[in-house]
Amino acid sequence: MKEIKVCGITKQEEIEYLNELKVQYAGFVFTQSKRAVNIGQANELIKCLDKDIQKVGVFKDNSLTEILEILMYVPLNVVQLHGNEDKKFISDLKERISDNVQIWKALSVKDEDKLDEFLFKDYSSLIDMYVIDGDNPGSGEAFSLEILKQKLKNCENKIPYLLAGGITPKNALKRAEEVCALGVDVSSGVEIIEDNMRSKSFNKIRELINNLKFENTKQISRNRQYKN
Repeated sequence: MKEIKVCGITKQEEIEYLNELKVQYAGFVFTQSKRAVNIGQANELIKCLDKDIQKVGVFKDNSLTEILEILMYVPLNVVQLHGNEDKKFISDLKERISDNVQIWKALSVKDEDKLDEFLFKDYSSLIDMYVIDGDNPGSGEAFSLEILKQKLKNCENKIPYLLAGGITPKNALKRAEEVCALGVDVSSGVEIIEDNMRSKSFNKIRELINNLKFENTKQISRNRQYKN
């Protein structure tokens, strides 16, 4: 069973979709992005989120002070670091946050030195999960999996990570299984654009779940109708 994180949640209707479809993780972006939210917006959304869905805060080169301030006011379960944060920064953060808050580190396949450092040195005391993205993290572009295949040596290296970058309902299972990812991190791949506005699609998220062969597939509502 593959895990799913739907990232870039900005609207109440998207919260409703996640609640009904029962994904594992909801991502809220606290760095410069077209999907960014502030503390107030995040809390309004989280108030309506199913308590069983883990809340992931996405940060990119935010200061330690800024991350800690957001954690004071927003009940996050996970801090996902998507920038140039090094071992010292992560260690300092780990010392300052609750033991109940996980730390995830996002890595790009284009930075092989950093990929090697984080994946093949024992950082398990600092990092709970990795997110591996492509050449242009956050772009929604699919990338060649050859580097990952070489690094993971046909899945002999059991690295806990979610695969990101160009994930769609149609390619998610094949890509995740090809490189033995625990699951996928998706945003634009489950969006629609209407009146030049992006929003998550109930039908696309449902298709993603069904294609990943979730155990709860049969429990997903077939009666509720959404236009997207």
